[in-house]
Amino acid sequence: MLRQSTSRLSNVYGRRQFGTSSLRLTEQSTATKSSSFKATLPKSDKKPAKADNDKSKFWKPIAIGSGVISGALIGGLFYYGRPFGDIRDEKFATENMMSASYHRSIERFREFRHDMHKPMWDDLLPDPLPEPYGRPYTLVINMDETLVYSTWSREHGWRHAKRPGVDYFLSYMSQFFEIVIFTSQPAMNAKPILDKLDPYQYAMYKLFRDGTRYENGHYIKDLSHLNRDLSKVIIMDSNPQAFSKQPENGIALKPWKGEANDNGLLEYIPFLEAVALTNPSDTRLVLKSFDGKYIPEEWSLREKEMEEAHRQQWLAEQKGKPSQRNLGSLLRGGAADQTEGPPPTYLQQMRKHVRDTFAQEQDQMKKQQELMMKDYEMQMEKMKDMKMTVWELMAQAASGQPIMPPGADGPGQPQGQPQEQGQQQQ
Repeated sequence: MLRQSTSRLSNVYGRRQFGTSSLRLTEQSTATKSSSFKATLPKSDKKPAKADNDKSKFWKPIAIGSGVISGALIGGLFYYGRPFGDIRDEKFATENMMSASYHRSIERFREFRHDMHKPMWDDLLPDPLPEPYGRPYTLVINMDETLVYSTWSREHGWRHAKRPGVDYFLSYMSQFFEIVIFTSQPAMNAKPILDKLDPYQYAMYKLFRDGTRYENGHYIKDLSHLNRDLSKVIIMDSNPQAFSKQPENGIALKPWKGEANDNGLLEYIPFLEAVALTNPSDTRLVLKSFDGKYIPEEWSLREKEMEEAHRQQWLAEQKGKPSQRNLGSLLRGGAADQTEGPPPTYLQQMRKHVRDTFAQEQDQMKKQQELMMKDYEMQMEKMKDMKMTVWELMAQAASGQPIMPPGADGPGQPQGQPQEQGQQQQ
């Protein structure tokens, strides 16, 4: 029995191996047939389109652009190189057509550039005011590092400091000079600063960058466009390059960098005051006599010399006069009256008169300002009372009570009168 079962199992196993081998042979034969088979597409009469040439695609726009640019250059050369129609054409009379057109184009470009760098207007200021509103002299003064010093930081942004004494300088000098603040900053930046710097409008005019001339990277303040007589003009600027067109009219100031104890403006008041009071015919000659010197110190020395000369002249006159004896001198022992010293000079007298008048005007202005502030505070208090009264009236109307005048305690009662007193009068 055991042998029979073993033989049966061996027969079954052999059949299975034969089946798997036959399957493998069948798969290999089908694979070889499929690999030998080639698929073909149906033929057509249309031929495939040829690919575009890459080089033609690359050079075509370059050729078109070059042609457009060349045409524009040639057209612009003939347009801007056309004859001027005046004596300027004489410079190019001996040249051929292309060379003359080229040089005329360059000439037109230079003229255009020159016009763009000129001030926007030929006359930056209107005609001078008539007397007594006008001033005989014009004082042009810079803003940056002369009246104001500006700094910037990431924490605070832009901050502007006002130079010590600038309020007194502008107010006092406005008596003698037509003050013009001239800055190279754009109007949109400088105007808000100047509005706070000069709230009382002591400076009659304010000029900005559009009134300057741009040359070699510098903004130049050309005084010939001010519409003023240059013999009556003085410019004060911390940048000497700014008045390089008219250096004979300029006073170069030391730039102010925010020092708290600076007196740079106030030191020039005696000199400018003397210029206005002595009325020179040409301020340029006066400034020329101070070339290479610090004007406040030099003027102080000259003024002392003039006072000493005046004193010596007075002493000489006193020696030549006979002694005057009167009753007072006899009672004092016969000594002649001796004055303490010479009388003040013309400049000292005028300076004292002007400064006293200015001090009185300033006191009156302060009193008027105090009165205006009191009136303003009273008006504000009244406004507050009116607001409370309106609120009370609205509350009364909302509650259904009859609306009474402000301060009245009952209907039909006069304003501010107690109710009991009203009943007694009835």
